[in-house]
Amino acid sequence: MNLSDVHAVSIYPAIGVARVGNSPEHFLGPTIPGQIATDPDDFRDGKGRIKRQAAKFFIYAHDKAGNIIGELNDSHGVSIDWKVDVANKKSSWYNFDIALDIPTAAGLYDADGNSTPDGLPVLSQKRNQDFLGDDRNLLMIEARAKHITGSNTNTEGGKYELKGTIGRQKTPVYLGELQTDNVGRLVFLGGMGHSASFTAPVTPLVTFANNQGWHDDTCDGPVDAVVTLPDGRELTAEGAWVITAPPNFAVGVQAFSTGYDLLRDVASRLHTDLVLEEPAFYADIYPVFTNLSINQWVNAGALREFGWGSLHDFKNEALIERLKDKSEANLAFRQAIFGCFRDPAFEVMDAAAWPPLYGDAITFNVNSTNPRNWYAITGLKYGYLREWAAGNFRLDDPPKYRTWEQLSPIEQAEGLTEAALEETLGGPFHPGCEFTWPMRNAIMYKSDRPFRIKRRTNEQEDFGVAISQEIVLAKGGPLDGSSPGDITKWMAVPWQSDTSSCLSAYRTFSGEYLPTFWPARVPNDVLTEDDFNHLKQPSTDPVAQLDYFSPGRRKKWLRSYIFTEDGGFIGGASIQARMAGVNKFVEEWGKIGIVTKKELPAPPPYLPQEVWVETGRSIDDPIPMLRGLDAAKTLKETTKQQPDWMQVNPRYLR
Repeated sequence: MNLSDVHAVSIYPAIGVARVGNSPEHFLGPTIPGQIATDPDDFRDGKGRIKRQAAKFFIYAHDKAGNIIGELNDSHGVSIDWKVDVANKKSSWYNFDIALDIPTAAGLYDADGNSTPDGLPVLSQKRNQDFLGDDRNLLMIEARAKHITGSNTNTEGGKYELKGTIGRQKTPVYLGELQTDNVGRLVFLGGMGHSASFTAPVTPLVTFANNQGWHDDTCDGPVDAVVTLPDGRELTAEGAWVITAPPNFAVGVQAFSTGYDLLRDVASRLHTDLVLEEPAFYADIYPVFTNLSINQWVNAGALREFGWGSLHDFKNEALIERLKDKSEANLAFRQAIFGCFRDPAFEVMDAAAWPPLYGDAITFNVNSTNPRNWYAITGLKYGYLREWAAGNFRLDDPPKYRTWEQLSPIEQAEGLTEAALEETLGGPFHPGCEFTWPMRNAIMYKSDRPFRIKRRTNEQEDFGVAISQEIVLAKGGPLDGSSPGDITKWMAVPWQSDTSSCLSAYRTFSGEYLPTFWPARVPNDVLTEDDFNHLKQPSTDPVAQLDYFSPGRRKKWLRSYIFTEDGGFIGGASIQARMAGVNKFVEEWGKIGIVTKKELPAPPPYLPQEVWVETGRSIDDPIPMLRGLDAAKTLKETTKQQPDWMQVNPRYLR
């Protein structure tokens, strides 16, 4: 690259994702699409603690025409001054009650999920209302802008830390730190997964999303840089954003609909020229199917419907050949498969359609008629499936493994964003894992640059006593540009209370395993290491060996927290027992298993070679029913405040 051709610079990925861990060690998140993160220790350190996922940021140069011409780093003789500014504003923000951009939030459906002509809009009130006026600033954990330069800076850790405080006692909170690699790229490390009550006396967790007096150490904010070229020119880089999220508990398992799918859909609405007239099979169509099948490793219902040996095993070569067949003779088959998917227009109730996920408006009321009780893939993906079903698609080559050096500059740069978002959730949003419903609204992004979050020039933290759909979607509202902490503030506080509440098949009328919320990040049912070891043993009885692989053998990921070893709820239908499990999870989340890819050596033909196995689990003690009389009293009182469906049957947490 000729440095005289450099006209502008940008930071990639446009949105980077870091993840908390209770270990000081870390691993790097994926940087090439389709290639999952790896770690020789199954993402744990020598003490069994979960490693943090680091987000790495790169600088890419553009010529005068805007073309990406290559990466710039210290090896080119340039100097990069990185700046990161993050915050956690969850405790100072408004409650999560429901996604505020759907018809239910506008009052078009009642509390039971049925259409109503005169319903009232949802009004979400502030968290921690005992903090008034300027005291609300005490609820924002703000790590003011930190700069870092050079190569191999702070590689041992302990410096360039991002810290803030919370509460009237100004409790210190560590949100992460900065490092650089051997050529000056930025490495961002998030928090340690520490969540706590900042009030006295300490209050237990009592709900999945809005625990008053609590904080966690997730965060988000802008990433900026100034690049000084050898000729003395200073170029301010187009900025990026970093999000610190909960751990990835199922590495390599992609969601039914990913965060990249979601942002690609938003980009297509902002830039209609990005919509393909003729989608490609492997690039645009086949991932919709494979994401159904990959979830067999985290949900036993997905194993039955889309897993190994099933009728809809989309990894089966014979089925792939039929999916690729664009002939008129295969039209009925393609149309039948297309008809299995839920229409994202959400005009009719379609509980049996794919994907088998709860939706943003789920009420768990069996009589609900709200179509958004269920989740649909994005409009862009659904449109591509429609074209595929009609035979209007092209056959491209299957994806091949390529090294970083084999990628062109534009493939590297744009691939960084895709890889960062591939293992995030594109929905459903109740509220979610890495981010939630605001991210599907085009007002969040720069109008001229896909995937780039728009900066807020006039920071505003107070939008009145309560927010509604009218407020949040308005020009100048809380979605019209972002400042540090504005992505994660919409999420549950703390993250552990939501993670340990995200289950499957809450109501038995809908099945034992499905529907589910987001098993790709928060597994429901897992293949244990013991059963994996049985699968590795030679067997003269294939049926008996297959039993170790079957849905009925899968164990609940949250056993010893929410479930017993045999899959029943601890404490039966008691909301107090359920919340005791949530409180245990906030203390001991680092002991739970991580689902990672393994290989069966020389497997028999009736078993797959690649399997995903629960690893590193170190908890085996059953949960105590409650943690003290004070907690029991608080939980009992709080139960009275829960929605009616929870009072009727407190077994169902959400």
